[in-house]
Amino acid sequence: MGKITTRRLVLRPLLVDDITPAYIDSLNDPEVVRYTEARHVTWTDQKVREYVRDSNFPGVSELIGIFLNHSGRHIGNIRLSNFSNIHRRVDLGIMIFDKTQWSKGYATDALVGVSRYVFGELRYHKICADYHAVHHSSARTFAKAGYRVEGIFKDHFVIDGEFVDSVRIALVNGKKSSETEKGYLRRSP
Repeated sequence: MGKITTRRLVLRPLLVDDITPAYIDSLNDPEVVRYTEARHVTWTDQKVREYVRDSNFPGVSELIGIFLNHSGRHIGNIRLSNFSNIHRRVDLGIMIFDKTQWSKGYATDALVGVSRYVFGELRYHKICADYHAVHHSSARTFAKAGYRVEGIFKDHFVIDGEFVDSVRIALVNGKKSSETEKGYLRRSP
């Protein structure tokens, strides 16, 4: 993977050299990782370095850093995993870890840029993702990027001691979401 640019972002493979104390601190911030599996780990410099090194194997896993194009500031990541060459699909996870950059549309911009890469350069047909049903900002972000609900896994995750549903969503090359489904995926006003 090379560099992907959008109007406001640069997306490129995350390197060990990109790791900063602020990034590590954010991975240990309960508010940042609340809806991610990263919440189950205490992140140290060594663990983050190992994760970054082990997450970049083209065709297996790609860890993509999200950087502001005007300053180069690292604000989040997208991870592509579970590549299926036979079925031409890939799984995606996204996190904006810099809380000062929340609610500014960067996650949507990043999803659109990565989707362009997956469909154009990799020539895949489908991108899949999941989010916790109680994570309403994920629902809005994915909806804005054209993702649609494919299924609900009931009581799939535990958040704050309560079981919550997992919402399975996808974007298929050439198809856009035009509906809301069961209140899980809503377009923002």
